[in-house]
Amino acid sequence: MPEIDIETLTAEMARRYGIQLGENDPALAMVALNRLALENAIEQLCEAIREGISELEVSMQNVNRRAGKIVAQEVIETATRIRAELQKDIDAAGLKAAHLVYMVDQAHKRPTLIRWLAAGLVAAVALFAAGIWIGAHYL
Repeated sequence: MPEIDIETLTAEMARRYGIQLGENDPALAMVALNRLALENAIEQLCEAIREGISELEVSMQNVNRRAGKIVAQEVIETATRIRAELQKDIDAAGLKAAHLVYMVDQAHKRPTLIRWLAAGLVAAVALFAAGIWIGAHYL
């Protein structure tokens, strides 16, 4: 706090109230005593505010740490759920792919089976016809 200007103070008292104060007047000692008491109170208040700010900063750091742990745990849980869902999707896609491969295989087997059956039937008819022809020539 700036120093009290005694001359200005005594001049103002004389101008406003018509009271002349001397250098050693007890009223000026009371003003100085009040000033010292006020300065002491302000210093104590500032110290209390500093302590409060320090406690608040520590509390905020603790909250940040706890919040960080909570967020990290949520991220881990979310990643685990996403991983599980992706694994389900991969498994489902694998089953669909296996089914499609089976269906394509079956689709390719059918014409092959029909061809072999037709070839066997033609061979059977040819053998039967050859048997009839041979039998007709030798009788």
